[in-house]
Amino acid sequence: MASYNFQPLQDVVRSWSEANVPDSTIGVNTPKENNITCYAGGTEMLKVAEDGFYVRGKKVPADDKEAETVYNAFKEFLVWSRLHQD
Repeated sequence: MASYNFQPLQDVVRSWSEANVPDSTIGVNTPKENNITCYAGGTEMLKVAEDGFYVRGKKVPADDKEAETVYNAFKEFLVWSRLHQD
């Protein structure tokens, strides 16, 4: 399986969390772990990893509904984040 470099995306997400959300609802993991995790209220909502996408800790099957499932989870995260900003 090919290894992907998520560092540029991690940098963008890190800038979002530092600039917009004081309690950092977006977790950017170290390059060694090479994934990005979005939290809502301290609970993992969405994780982008080399082996796939995870919604609420469960791996999303790679099927015709994968993109819709990931999109919906990210949209829920964005709504939660917007509603809980100071």
